[in-house]
Amino acid sequence: MGKKFYLFFIDLILILTNLFFEASCKKEMPTGPTPPSEIIPDTGYKYYCTGNQGDVNTFTTAGFALMGGGGDVDEAFRWMIQRSGGGDFVVIRASGTDAYNPYINQLGAVDSVETLIIYSREGTENQFVVEKVRRAEALFIAGGDQADYIRFWKGTALNEAINFLINRGVPVGGSSAGLAVLGEFIFAALNGTVYSSEALDNPYNFRITLETNFLYIPVLRRIITDSHFAQRIVWGD
Repeated sequence: MGKKFYLFFIDLILILTNLFFEASCKKEMPTGPTPPSEIIPDTGYKYYCTGNQGDVNTFTTAGFALMGGGGDVDEAFRWMIQRSGGGDFVVIRASGTDAYNPYINQLGAVDSVETLIIYSREGTENQFVVEKVRRAEALFIAGGDQADYIRFWKGTALNEAINFLINRGVPVGGSSAGLAVLGEFIFAALNGTVYSSEALDNPYNFRITLETNFLYIPVLRRIITDSHFAQRIVWGD
C-alpha cells in the first residue's frame, strides 16, 4: 500500500510539473507583430512586363493622344506605337492592374509593354521606376484618380522623368484621370468630384481644386484637358 501510494505521489508531481512548464511556455510565446527581419518592405510600386525587360533605343516622334475615358481607342494606341518606333511602351498609374499589357502588345510590334503602378511618394523616387520611365519610347498615363497623381507624383523624380520624356520627343497619351493631368491647368479632385450643377451654382465650391506646374506640354499651355466630357454631361444641364 505504501509503495503504491509513493508511486502515485511521484506521478502526480510529474503531471503538475509538466502542466507548469506548459503554462510557462504558452505565456512566453510571442504574440506581437512579425519581427522586422521577416517583413517584406513596401517599395511603393508594382512592375509588370510583357516582352523584353531590357532597354532598346528607337527613333521616336513626338505626339499627344488625348482620350476622354469613355473607352480605349485602338487607333490611338496604334498611332502611339508607330511613333514609338516599336520601342518600350510604358504605362503608369497609381491603382488598377496590368490589363494594358496584353491589350497594347497585340495592337502592334513593340519591344515591350511595361506597367508601373506607383502608389506612394516613395515609389516615385525609386531609381528603377525613374529609369524605366526615362528610357521609354512611349508613355501612357492610365485612368484612375487624378488626385493620386497630384498627391503622389507631383514634384518628384517621377514627375521630372515624365517631363524629360516630353522634351525628348516621345509620344505621350492619357485617358480619364491620365488625360486630366496633361493640360497646364488640372481639375485635381483633391476634395473629391464636383457636379456641373454645383460648380455653376457656386464657382468657389470647396470641391473645385485646381493645380498647375505638373506637366509641361507646349501645345497644351493654358488648357484644361477635361475627361468624360460628353459621357458625364460636364458642360452642365
